Amino acid sequence: MLQRYFGFIGDPFGTTPDPRCLYYSNTHREALASLKYGFYSNRGFTALIAPPGMGKTTLLFRFLTDLRESARSVFLFDIDTQCQPQELVSYILRDIGITPGKNDAETHEQLDSALLAEARAGRRFVVVIDEAQNLSDATLEKVRLLTNFETPRAKLMQIVLAGQPQLSEKLMQPSLAQLRQRISIVCRLKPLSAEEIGAYINHRLKLAGYGGGTLFTENALSLIVDASDGIPRTINNLCFNSLSLCCALKSKQVNSSMVADAIADLQLVPKPAVALPIPSRLTIEPPYGLKRRKRMTRQPAFWALAVAVLLVASVLGAIALSQFLPTRSSKVSAVHSMDSKASPAPIPTSITASTEKTDVDGLTPKITQFEVTVEPRQTLEELALRYLGDFNQQRLREIQALNPKLVNPDHIEPGEQILLPAPPKAASSQTAIRSENVRNLP
Repeated sequence: MLQRYFGFIGDPFGTTPDPRCLYYSNTHREALASLKYGFYSNRGFTALIAPPGMGKTTLLFRFLTDLRESARSVFLFDIDTQCQPQELVSYILRDIGITPGKNDAETHEQLDSALLAEARAGRRFVVVIDEAQNLSDATLEKVRLLTNFETPRAKLMQIVLAGQPQLSEKLMQPSLAQLRQRISIVCRLKPLSAEEIGAYINHRLKLAGYGGGTLFTENALSLIVDASDGIPRTINNLCFNSLSLCCALKSKQVNSSMVADAIADLQLVPKPAVALPIPSRLTIEPPYGLKRRKRMTRQPAFWALAVAVLLVASVLGAIALSQFLPTRSSKVSAVHSMDSKASPAPIPTSITASTEKTDVDGLTPKITQFEVTVEPRQTLEELALRYLGDFNQQRLREIQALNPKLVNPDHIEPGEQILLPAPPKAASSQTAIRSENVRNLP
């Protein structure tokens, strides 16, 4: 469906390790060059270390494809984690089409004959073991012994150990010191930079035959950078889900709202230190924000008037109650009235008070946050202005810290529960009330 809608000739963000789709970032290019150098210089052992999703297997397939004319290759990626050392030679023999013998001596003779035959034909023999961190120490020691297949002038077998960072930790164990000493080249893959992520996406789109305009907006790319951490597999998943949503909405360009939905679906949350830019008034990309942007331009004046009405009502109510309450209650009401003048709006009754800290007298818990329910057509800016009195970059970070699942502050649903930080004036008013209560105790 995506191919027909966007005019692709293939899946631009597929999950298979196709060597044609390899993107040559700085670290990918250096790693591939190191693997080839280790092979052509007949070093015997090389290692490739990379976190999950970095395109390690794709890079290995690219490496073997480039050696196809000059080497016989074996790629082992499905070795049983319970594999015994003597079974490793059998894996290699089966991969080159030889039925393993009945015992270790016979399998070693079979492998030695195959290696000599390749050497006489002028071809080298390379074995790539992927996910090597899952092998036992005894099996890894058996891998070291395989390099003993050699002539007085050259090694008959080149071995590439590839795995996740746990492989590096395993090789540092004292029991594997001899294997570690034989590994002459270690190359690593690092996450893509922000610039490389954009180039990576364009590279994949070009391979898929896309020839249209800009498919991802700048804000959409910014969200992908924050949520993916530069991992190619995560980038592929985000782009695929964003394109699927774009297709469902009959749009021709992926915007930040679509990427935010994809992030929520995949349960990926951008780093807390990276917040969406908030100008003097919120701006939202089409098609979600056209009508909302017009309504937001009138909000400051409207809510300023509403806050003023609430403040006046609070003061008049406090004065009226003071005529009928005893002296102690009158003092408490007066304090409430003074604090209400400084507060933008009364905290709703459905609050969630934090009782982790209380005063020495233990009379009243300190409210550090409260919960509000989103009403229809209500925005996060409206809630902040109504209950907190302001809305800026710092306020947005405070709200995001209390609501980790709030990925897109421009898009909140009616009925959704939002936690807001208690206004500073509310805390000070409680302190004044408790002090007044202590002085009036009998």
